[in-house]
Amino acid sequence: MGDTWIPGAERIGSGSIGGAMDSPDRPARVVWHTTESGAGDGAFDSVGAYLVNIAAEPHILYDPTTDRIGQFGPLNKSARALRNDLGTRTNRTGAACIQIEVLARAANPFTGYWSPGPNFQALMAAIRSWGIPDTFPMGNPPAYPGGSRRDRSVWLNEGGHYCHANVPGNDHGDPGAIDPGALFGSAGGSAGNTGDGGGNPTPAVSRAQSVINGLSYGYGSRGDHVTAVGRALVGAGFGSHYAEGPGPLWTDADTANYADYQRSLGFSGSDADGVPGETSLRRLLGYLPGGVEPFPGAGFFHPGQHDGVITRMGERLVAEGCGRYSVGPGPDWGAADQRSYAAWQRHLGYSGSAADGVPGQTSWDRLRVPTG
Repeated sequence: MGDTWIPGAERIGSGSIGGAMDSPDRPARVVWHTTESGAGDGAFDSVGAYLVNIAAEPHILYDPTTDRIGQFGPLNKSARALRNDLGTRTNRTGAACIQIEVLARAANPFTGYWSPGPNFQALMAAIRSWGIPDTFPMGNPPAYPGGSRRDRSVWLNEGGHYCHANVPGNDHGDPGAIDPGALFGSAGGSAGNTGDGGGNPTPAVSRAQSVINGLSYGYGSRGDHVTAVGRALVGAGFGSHYAEGPGPLWTDADTANYADYQRSLGFSGSDADGVPGETSLRRLLGYLPGGVEPFPGAGFFHPGQHDGVITRMGERLVAEGCGRYSVGPGPDWGAADQRSYAAWQRHLGYSGSAADGVPGQTSWDRLRVPTG
């Protein structure tokens, strides 16, 4: 678990906001909001009181012009600043879902005029203590009120920084086109790069992530694929930084070991930052994990069909909370598979005949069934 209270932050309200997280095994993340107000001490006090009064507290209130910071509740509990998304309580997604209201307007991105100081650095240190990488998984923050990407699969499965505009089930456009470089550069420490890429020198330990075949690597990533990389590093003679493990959570030790491995391949500078790229990962493992099955066609799914892809589909449905199996899943297509897939279609927002439990191209691509 990461830090729960930020040193130096003023306490706002009772300190009791939401409750336990619904999906603590999913990666931690941050959501950036703007209050659509002015800044300064008067605004800080009035907005803080207003958010408590309407029970819409985030975790953090931050003034970008004065570096003043307040905290409504502990970072390991949910906040109240997001709408739910169908059956998903977005405030409770991940090991942590740290929500920050910035006293600013989305139409005038605060990174263009702000004065970050030690309180902002303390905030970012707390964020990084949860293993949250210095990345925006849905891309650079969109300009207000432009088109916003709200990808449910990315939101559920990838740690990092999100805009309110990126959260499924929400329709706000904040915080506007804030500059990730300014945000992470003002935090101190390492913002990192994405490995094997061709670039400039980086600090010793990167906190970046890369995504290869839908699987994330780098600080804060979690899963069996992370353990597999660690074991391969040890087997190749690059495990000296492990005090224990390797395990399913990517830590600084994994990054340091992977950087040693990259240098052994002849990479240097930002190409040896310890964050896997496709070239080095393929060299280490002999393959790239996380390939996905192409859509086999709706006619593939019929009674009597026997194939391992049906088992892997069912396992993905269970992982997404849509499993409707009393036993299994298994390789034989049956009624439980169809009920489970219908639950997945409804999760994506389909209804009626579009949620009949027979896979279609779009819903299949969103499910990302792994290859065998």
